[in-house]
Amino acid sequence: MLNIDKYAYNNRILRWSPKLKGMIWLLGILIAFQPMSWLKLLLILAFVTHTLYVDRLTLKQYMKWFYAVVPFIILSVFGIILTISPQRQTIYFPIRIFNDYFGISKSMWPIGLHVGLQVTAAIVCTYWFALTTPFQQIIIILKALRLPSILIEETLLMYRFIFIFIEAFEQIYQAQKLRFGYQNFRLSIHSAGILLKMLFEQVMINYRDMEYALEAKLFNGDFKI
Repeated sequence: MLNIDKYAYNNRILRWSPKLKGMIWLLGILIAFQPMSWLKLLLILAFVTHTLYVDRLTLKQYMKWFYAVVPFIILSVFGIILTISPQRQTIYFPIRIFNDYFGISKSMWPIGLHVGLQVTAAIVCTYWFALTTPFQQIIIILKALRLPSILIEETLLMYRFIFIFIEAFEQIYQAQKLRFGYQNFRLSIHSAGILLKMLFEQVMINYRDMEYALEAKLFNGDFKI
């Protein structure tokens, strides 16, 4: 089980209506994309505080969830605020490059901060939803939205194969690590190539096993969800 699912199945608001959770998440997303920055800050503070409380998390544990997304946020903001201009007065901290100046655009600086704050608020809301809503409840929400059955089934299978993928990755990686497969850069590259090859094969084997299990249960192409 993924850590995110452990929290989703063991939080203080587990028995809340999934539809209510979905409505709160949607409201949070709408607030995250409105223009008032102070309201976004209040939203972040409220959702972070509530997530820490209901999931019994420390701030340090919670911040680990941002390790993967923070670089993308930073790169996105930098892509907005960094610019080259022939006019020195339009740039903060200008660096001369030939006949132009490189630095932070004075006009784009507030827009970059606004976008960064907006994205952070949306991520905080989504983490609250993911850490408090088990997958079974998400299926209830999808059915309440009257989405096509094929779309719900695809979502279910994708969720299932995430676990297969991660479990296979951990087993192969640990086996390689015990055999000093990542001792230096050259070995790391070689081991990573083997890991990808074996990972693909293992996922296909597990997929075939699932097909056999479904056939044994007289599966007719329709998942009962």
